[in-house]
Amino acid sequence: MSTTSDHPTPGPQARAPWNHALVIGLGRSGLAAVDLLVGLGVRVRGYDARESIEGLPVDLSTFLGMPQPPDAAFEGIDLLVLSPGVPPQEIRRRAERLAPSAAIHGELSLAMHLVCFGGQPQWPAVPTVLVTGTNGKSTVTALTGALLQADGRHPFVGGNLGVPLCERLLETLRGAQWIDSLVLECSSYQLETLPPVPTDVAMIINVTPDHLDRYASMEEYARTKARIFGGLGATGLALLDADDEWTDRLAPPEGSGQPSEIPTGAWVARVGDPKTAVVEDDGAAQQLVLYQAEKYPRSSLRIAGGHNARNALFALLAARHLGVSAEACQRGLERFEGLPHRMVRVRELDGVVYYDDSKATNVTSALAGLRGLERPFVLIAGGLSKGDDLTPLREVLARQGRGLVAVGKAAEEFAAMAEGVVPVVRAGLMDDAVPKARALAKHGEAVVLAPACASFDQYKSYAQRGEMFTAAVLGLE
Repeated sequence: MSTTSDHPTPGPQARAPWNHALVIGLGRSGLAAVDLLVGLGVRVRGYDARESIEGLPVDLSTFLGMPQPPDAAFEGIDLLVLSPGVPPQEIRRRAERLAPSAAIHGELSLAMHLVCFGGQPQWPAVPTVLVTGTNGKSTVTALTGALLQADGRHPFVGGNLGVPLCERLLETLRGAQWIDSLVLECSSYQLETLPPVPTDVAMIINVTPDHLDRYASMEEYARTKARIFGGLGATGLALLDADDEWTDRLAPPEGSGQPSEIPTGAWVARVGDPKTAVVEDDGAAQQLVLYQAEKYPRSSLRIAGGHNARNALFALLAARHLGVSAEACQRGLERFEGLPHRMVRVRELDGVVYYDDSKATNVTSALAGLRGLERPFVLIAGGLSKGDDLTPLREVLARQGRGLVAVGKAAEEFAAMAEGVVPVVRAGLMDDAVPKARALAKHGEAVVLAPACASFDQYKSYAQRGEMFTAAVLGLE
């Protein structure tokens, strides 16, 4: 099925290095790639396993409702674009057989290729920050953007977070002004197809177990994350966590003789090393300290939690490397309000505080929020499991938990984890889970939605899950 949508008529300067493209996966990022390519005059085909997709260009040739794209979809293409949720290995093998000369990109790498190598006058290259990590990457991406904005700059802040970069390029084709910097959150899925692109700052905030249903091992997952460093040049900055167990494997100490994932010549800095950046307690208050001399009051940062203080160090180092003044960084810290669905206080009712941490889609992320709480809590957890070890959640429930409401496909797995530690109940959707959590919580405690799982068994996204939680909480009498 094809329906109409507005898309630009290619202008005289709008050209692409490809003629025929196949876009696999027509979610938001796939549709962004489709619209951009159509706007550049490329003949595009689209595939999705769903039978009906709204918002497709009227002249788009589609293959819908099939388990896999048919061989005919690959005929004559010179570009293949994969949505992040599509594991690339099998599609790559088919492309090698059916369209061996086709370039292979994801939506993000397609956009970066056009900016860095496409020769398009609409999109001159700009300073670029790439952010990845198992947890915290959205906060660091958004905070880095806020620091640049406080310096009077006009960055694009997105990628895996929020707006796909192809959407922003399309706006420029339609006449919007180009930006002066890029701050891009990169998931491991996006990094699978991202070639080395010129980068000023690249960072891995942490590497903890996640997506082990997609990767054969933690080693493969970590090395995929390390692809983010591929485009750093001699003036580039690589940021890693000094205390992360994967840091020395990805960027071995100088003189170790071990191969590094970071290009020769790039500057490597470790957050948590006193010579680089630390959270320091001077006895009166905490300070965020860069290079042993530059200090920002921890109280300037309005988002709670020790993990967020460390996240701020990554953002500060990136902004300062791009030339943002210390004064602007201070203003940016003070203005930043955090992200939706990341330990957001929804309301207090009968002495119980309700928190939406729906963005905690794995165990490590859930723990980061729970360990920052100063009161006992009832946990709502479960969803589509990523295969994480739940033992750390059992330990934090034993110390501070008052109950567990288990939801989603992984409900029984979570119930078994908490059995004998806290009272456990099972629930359906949030309008069922929230009242059951309320019944378990007492005055002075909290109810926290920190699922430690993906949302796709019951919801379209973690955002929809959080919105339904919030609505259920606000609906409590």
